[in-house]
Amino acid sequence: MSNFYLGDTQILYILVEGTKVPIACLTENSFTEQVDMIETTTADNKGWKTGRPLNQSYSISFSGLQVESNYAVPTQASLDILKIYKRRRQLVNWVIETETTFIEGGTGYIVGLTDSSAAEGLLTFSGQILGYGALAIPSLAVPDNYIFQDGNNYIFQDANNFIYN
Repeated sequence: MSNFYLGDTQILYILVEGTKVPIACLTENSFTEQVDMIETTTADNKGWKTGRPLNQSYSISFSGLQVESNYAVPTQASLDILKIYKRRRQLVNWVIETETTFIEGGTGYIVGLTDSSAAEGLLTFSGQILGYGALAIPSLAVPDNYIFQDGNNYIFQDANNFIYN
C-alpha cells in the first residue's frame, strides 16, 4: 500500500533578515528541475537522437494571500517583502520542508511576482524563484545535522535555524 502526502505539509520558507519565515498564507508551491542536453550522434544510434546532460537548473513557483508583513521582525514573507528582494535583485535563501523533515534548500533570485485583486475577493499573489547554484540535499545518514553534496555552502544546525557560509 502506498503512502500519500497532503500538499499543505510542504512549506516554502525564505530567510528574511536572518529569520526563516514561510511565504505568507501559502496556497501552492511547485518545484521544477531540468537539465540542458547536448545532442550527440554515434555510429550505432540507428537514426535515433542521443544526448548528454550538461547544466542543471530548477525553479520554484508559489502563490499566497497578501497580508501585511513586518520586515524588521518578520513572521511571514508576503508580497511586500518579496517585492523588496526582487527589486534589489537580491539572492534569497530558501528551504522547503514539512513540520519535521527538511526536503530541499538552496539559493535563488525572485524573477517574477504577480498580484491579483478580484472584486469582493482577497488579494492574492504568485511568484517564481529561479535557482542559483547547486541544491542542498541532506545526507540521510545524519538526520539532525545536514551535510550537503556541494561542500560547505549550507549548514543547518537544527530544524528551526539555518546558516549560510
